Amino acid sequence: MLDGRARSITDAAKLVDMARESLSRALAKPHVQEHVRQRTDRLLKGTTLIRAAGRLDRLIDAQSENVAFRATELALGLNGYRPPQQGTTVQANVNVGWVIDLRTNADGAGQILGDSTVGGTIIDAEPVEQGGGLA
Repeated sequence: MLDGRARSITDAAKLVDMARESLSRALAKPHVQEHVRQRTDRLLKGTTLIRAAGRLDRLIDAQSENVAFRATELALGLNGYRPPQQGTTVQANVNVGWVIDLRTNADGAGQILGDSTVGGTIIDAEPVEQGGGLA
């Protein structure tokens, strides 16, 4: 399958004269998966990478302006040149929402605990008793 002679496990099993199920089980073993990973890595770093670079170079000169643009954008991106981000990014250290403390406290109102940057107003309220079930 790695050298392109088979497109499926069934085709590969026929090539090596194995049952499809046996080949499938063999491919699931960790040492076989590691071998496949290493072989794939070598292929990608070898002639496949050279061929891909050549194809990308030819696509930059494609008749279609869209194809040429996308190939150029990819080639530039792979070399560290990125287009500016669209939109505006704003970072603010703002906590939005409510902090509700439902604990009962013999000393009075609840407290906001944790990060000292959390601000807020403590609203003191009396607990409401429910009649024997969930509301």
